[in-house]
Amino acid sequence: MLEILVYLYESYRMAELAPDRDTLEKKLFAAGFDAPSVKEALDWFGRMTASEIHPRLTESPHYRHYAPEEMDRLDDDCRASLRFLEEAQILDAESREWVINGLMHLSGEDIGPEEVRWMSLVVLWSRGHIEHFTFLEDLLLNETTLH
Repeated sequence: MLEILVYLYESYRMAELAPDRDTLEKKLFAAGFDAPSVKEALDWFGRMTASEIHPRLTESPHYRHYAPEEMDRLDDDCRASLRFLEEAQILDAESREWVINGLMHLSGEDIGPEEVRWMSLVVLWSRGHIEHFTFLEDLLLNETTLH
């Protein structure tokens, strides 16, 4: 799923400039992605871009308790990367939740700090937070450690 989301990010510098879903599917199939992966990635992306801000995320945005499943999939380095991005005000609470949600949807893929950075970049890109994803893109391209 992450490969597809990164492909979309690299193909469309602004999420709102991406074509409709049918056209995206055709382009992704032509790029060699399989149908189940494309459906999963586009379904997740659609849910994220259409979501409303949950009121509780604005009440206590700074501390996150991880569920046991999240602790199993997101090691100390991943959680430290997320914490750094939040403390640096790159990720707000809602974006953080979408990053975690996206990471948890990565079936069979190892999750490390690089995946956290890429998923964060995709989430910020999709939400139009240009000032933040430019910083994060620089971190990714220069492979800088976040913590």
